[in-house]
Amino acid sequence: MKFSTRIAPPNSLVLLEDPSGGEIPASMNRALIGSTASCIAVGCRAEDDGETEIVLGSAGSVDTGERPVFTGMLQTPSRRLAVRTVHGALLLEAPVLMVETKLKIWVNDPSEPDRIAIGIEQ
Repeated sequence: MKFSTRIAPPNSLVLLEDPSGGEIPASMNRALIGSTASCIAVGCRAEDDGETEIVLGSAGSVDTGERPVFTGMLQTPSRRLAVRTVHGALLLEAPVLMVETKLKIWVNDPSEPDRIAIGIEQ
């Protein structure tokens, strides 16, 4: 299973959360990734500079061979993972096995990536 899309997301940010929603991080604290137990915010290429490719799939299928910039757990009570814009538009969605899912995130640039790989560990 592997899904992908290309978009110049509003505010140069995408959200990973359960389709029922999550608690968006209050601040990014000048970091590329901010997270709560129910939402992970990932910065991407500046919206005005062009699109960002977002890939979602099993960790083994999207692993870039580099060290992930994020490894952690996300609450997924509906057993689905959604990637959305900050305005709520659904970009990608995938089934997960558990109500808490381990994710790994790889990027191709530490400050303004134009490729984000989101790996689901099941």
